[in-house]
Amino acid sequence: MELENLMSAFAEKLGIEGIEVKEGICSMTIDDIPMDFTESPGGEAVVGAAVIGEPPPEKREAFYEMLLQANTQLYGTQGIALGKSPDTGEIILIGGLPFKGLELQEFCKDLDEFVSKAEEWRETVENFRPAAEEAAIMEKDASFFGQTNSGFISV
Repeated sequence: MELENLMSAFAEKLGIEGIEVKEGICSMTIDDIPMDFTESPGGEAVVGAAVIGEPPPEKREAFYEMLLQANTQLYGTQGIALGKSPDTGEIILIGGLPFKGLELQEFCKDLDEFVSKAEEWRETVENFRPAAEEAAIMEKDASFFGQTNSGFISV
């Protein structure tokens, strides 16, 4: 079964109309997450890439450490990789979904799991930003209170 047929069946299942494959890439938005799907070079799998957010301006080192830990501890990504788009700098979730020898129903189940993982990681990325901003404010406040002003000293 070729990519266009697979993705059309999946889109129909989700109620998305008008899916087209252009230049070997099927683009769609599912739950406000932009996703691209393309066939692997050997034609054995569909490679999915989902844009899940932007890195926060604060606490970037902690943010990227979290992503790296998730990539090395497979429970965080279930074997799908987190990365940074070289073109946009956005964080993406990318992975191959084998389809050779699978029934359409099984492939759609695997694709559903990819979409669910993208939704989970989008939420993680979105929640990291406020936490990082709050931590930056707390550090700023802590450094302010640690200064010696008006005769007060830090203890």
